[in-house]
Amino acid sequence: MPSIGVLLALVLMGFTIATLSGLGVGLLNGDAQAAEVFGILSLAYGIFSVFLYLVATSQPKQFRRAGVFVGAIAMWITLILAAMPAFIMLEQAHPIVAFFEATSASTTLGTSLVPVSQMSASMIFYRAMTAWLGGFMTLMLAVYVIGRYGVGGTPNRDLRFVLHGASRGNPRLGATFVEVAIPYFTASILCVIALMLVGVEPARAVLASMNALSTNGFSGWVSQGSYLDNRFGETILMIFMFIGASSIIWQRTISSRQFFQTHQQGESRNYLFIIFGVIIAGITLSLANFPLGGNVADDLFNRAFDIVATITTTGIVHNVSAGFSVPILFLIGLALVGGCSYSTAGGLKIFRVLAMVRHSKNEILRLVYPSQFIPGSVDTDETVFNSTKANWSAFFSAVIFIVFAMAILAVFGHEFTAALTISVGAFTSVGSLVSQNLFSVEGGGVPYVSLLWISIIGIVGRVELLVLLAAFSKNRW
Repeated sequence: MPSIGVLLALVLMGFTIATLSGLGVGLLNGDAQAAEVFGILSLAYGIFSVFLYLVATSQPKQFRRAGVFVGAIAMWITLILAAMPAFIMLEQAHPIVAFFEATSASTTLGTSLVPVSQMSASMIFYRAMTAWLGGFMTLMLAVYVIGRYGVGGTPNRDLRFVLHGASRGNPRLGATFVEVAIPYFTASILCVIALMLVGVEPARAVLASMNALSTNGFSGWVSQGSYLDNRFGETILMIFMFIGASSIIWQRTISSRQFFQTHQQGESRNYLFIIFGVIIAGITLSLANFPLGGNVADDLFNRAFDIVATITTTGIVHNVSAGFSVPILFLIGLALVGGCSYSTAGGLKIFRVLAMVRHSKNEILRLVYPSQFIPGSVDTDETVFNSTKANWSAFFSAVIFIVFAMAILAVFGHEFTAALTISVGAFTSVGSLVSQNLFSVEGGGVPYVSLLWISIIGIVGRVELLVLLAAFSKNRW
């Protein structure tokens, strides 16, 4: 793996795409201040990244396994710090608020303290592009770090489709970058085209596409009853939210027309069936407390949209002013489940949930039939044993951290339900869960300490808790 200096230089080089997008939108809209700020930032990041890259490559040092996890954390911190200055200079944000806004955008949480009606067009596109880049970096780290080392029981049997190796087992960063970028960029373009074909205006189509593929909860406009005010467009968006939360390996096998291998990718296929199941279950549960309105078809569609947005951890609400029409505890459960491995989605990931269900089933069978040989149980295969242990470790680590995060928010003045919802939303990058409960402190404001803590929760959830533990553990997992 390249040295940490090279990685940070590449992050800054890539981030200039976000600053250049802000510059371009500022020039198109005649926003001189935005054009000036984003022009300066683009130049500064470009020069500094080139300088850092040249210095880092002049004395090349390869990471050992122990340093890979530290490098992953450093890359996320670099992305967030690089995103901060624009919020300070263009929105006059307090440094802690700027840190919260930058973290929310980078980790694809999508929550903002600034109403969309008060944002400039440059800052709207800047937020969306930062999230899109954050989604891409999530994929790269999932492939290059989490999957490569099997963190939290992440399956890596088919990682060869996107992770290209070189001599001495060291993956080639450039080739892997291309393999991940092709399906991610292609899906984004296809989403834009599909939305425009059904009548969504170009600017909204671009923003919605970036949000769907990066599973980002930010909305760059004020909706008039539903997210896009276009049922065909929202149906397309639900499809691409699923694609964003599905495995990049599954997408790569489709794009390369290796359909047998596509069929072997059972996680994404099971995830699709689970989405249909939770839509039915969620709508059924919602009827007890939220009866259907006059337009039954629209009401059912809106609930399905919110359910898909939550389980994919996109976190978009069909109508911000209307709030949720699905029980909040059900949505919290969906957010915790999350999407697939090697995706931009947050949460525990569906492969862990299914593995824990299988293990629980096998353990129950062992209690009933103690002498029976049970295929796939932890007694029959050491690999299964290690994978199961890693899955349960990831689950309990996440639960303990969320409970701890909730307790801290309660100390800061948030009531119990709001503290739980915010903790889960920030950890799983579901912006709607955070936005709907952010102003739950008495008096209506949000303390700076709460914003700082929510930002930390978001970083921990996006980097993955086990990566943080590995970075500061002597055993390095």
